[in-house]
Amino acid sequence: MFNFRGKFIVFVTFCLSLLFYSCETTQLVPKETLTYNQTQLPGTIVEDEGLNTEKNNLIEKEDNILRIGLLLPLSGEFYQIGKSLLDSAQLALEKTSNKNLVFYIVDTGREDQLYKNLSYLMSNNVDLILGPVFTNTVLKVKEYLNDQSIPIITFSNNSEVGDPNVYVFGLTIEDELNSIYEYSVDRGIKKFAVIVPENKYGNKVKNEIDKFHDVNSNSSSQIIFYPTENPDYYKIAREVSNYDERKLELDNRVRLLKELQSESSSKELKLLKNKDTLGEVDFDAIMIIARSFNELTNFISILPYYDVDPKKVKFIGNSIWGKELILKEPSMKNSYFSSLDLNARKIFEEEYKKVYTNNPHSLAALAYDLIGLISSLNIEYKNITREILHSNLGYVGINGWFRFDESGKVERRPVIFHVGNDKFVIKN
Repeated sequence: MFNFRGKFIVFVTFCLSLLFYSCETTQLVPKETLTYNQTQLPGTIVEDEGLNTEKNNLIEKEDNILRIGLLLPLSGEFYQIGKSLLDSAQLALEKTSNKNLVFYIVDTGREDQLYKNLSYLMSNNVDLILGPVFTNTVLKVKEYLNDQSIPIITFSNNSEVGDPNVYVFGLTIEDELNSIYEYSVDRGIKKFAVIVPENKYGNKVKNEIDKFHDVNSNSSSQIIFYPTENPDYYKIAREVSNYDERKLELDNRVRLLKELQSESSSKELKLLKNKDTLGEVDFDAIMIIARSFNELTNFISILPYYDVDPKKVKFIGNSIWGKELILKEPSMKNSYFSSLDLNARKIFEEEYKKVYTNNPHSLAALAYDLIGLISSLNIEYKNITREILHSNLGYVGINGWFRFDESGKVERRPVIFHVGNDKFVIKN
């Protein structure tokens, strides 16, 4: 499925297709999420409890066995995310048919048991840790394992938790912003209005945009923060469009034209009759970086009412736009956004639904890519070190191309999708 160090990247795409369509792969049967400890042999997923010492010692005697800690929220508020990631890992494991991988599951939803479970992983001499998902848990894992040399590949998208021993495997806002800004500036867009939440994440977005403009001084952005508690979308839309001032300019112009009482003023009055404001907004594109898809749709439905015309202003965004519901918004035709490869991910989603009869979480494809990569690297190198991960060519999976950096960053190249009449269209 993945490109190995020193091999041509063209083979990667070919192997990716094999992962889905290999005639040697049998039909999978869904398993209960937390009963994988029924067997504790290589090539299976096992839980963090009930592992007997005799069988564990049998595994330790095999030098080619790769022991992997899998840290997922399998209970509590986010258990559905953990379940989807676990199911995706199981799907990838059975697809690769690699019998040399053993997964030790830790439920990060049980916070009071986290350190005990991490100790359990250390006692089983795990070679690699995949997960956790959320920043606060990643920080706790880093603190506990700070004197260990075990590579950690987290499903987080927060670049701030990365370091030479902790890789951030999710799509970061840095990569999203760079791709969308570079694409836009290359097409003549110079002035941006950017709506972001008034929180730490929004400040991070602003800082990244400032960095971009430091290098690209011929472009500029106006940042508009919105409160995270009960945002007034109408008020924010008025602020973005400078609606009140433009409305006042229209009223003043109409008053003046009426006073003139000339033929030309009468003609102009007729032209202004159906207008709400005078003049255009002071930006070429408006970027909406919302916290949820619901917040996004509130903005895109209200902004046109305050004279932010999608026919004149480009509406652009990040991966949160990548839901098919946005295709039902008439005003969003020809808007665009950055995302991982939605088309390839759709193939994965269809395969997942055949097995588990429900839709995977948006993070599930990350687990699928990562297990596929680990399995391939294990076949070639047996153990997996940081040096092996740092392939100059990078790898290609369901989510597109990615490369591990020595700093802990996983570099990605998001795809630019335009919103068409009935589908998303790649425009890179």
